[in-house]
Amino acid sequence: MVQEPWLSWLLLAGRIAIAVVFLVSGVHKGIWFSKAVREYQDAKVPFLYFFLIATIALHLVAPVFIITGYFVRESAITLAVFTVVATIKVHHFWDMTGDDVLLHSRIALTNLAVLGGLLLLVAVGPGKLVL
Repeated sequence: MVQEPWLSWLLLAGRIAIAVVFLVSGVHKGIWFSKAVREYQDAKVPFLYFFLIATIALHLVAPVFIITGYFVRESAITLAVFTVVATIKVHHFWDMTGDDVLLHSRIALTNLAVLGGLLLLVAVGPGKLVL
């Protein structure tokens, strides 16, 4: 078992690593908003603008909470639910054919790893290093 202070430093590094995935996604969706709109249209997301803006807000706010160590469990479980829904809605490789199967199965597996990290944060919390 890893002991303090290493445990909290490792948890901080893990929090930062997983938060950056969502933070960069939120920034990208904001900068390239029209591209994100097309992606949401292609995925047939209902109430497109509402869900896109909510996604951007979630991807900007939750990672900041995770990095700083506040509301870590709440942010991680919210992002975990989002990740499951997004994977099922957008990366449903089991319904695809051709090259899309390989691409979206890889993305879905990556999302599974991210989901695992988020659930670990829910289980263990932020550690003692809170910014």
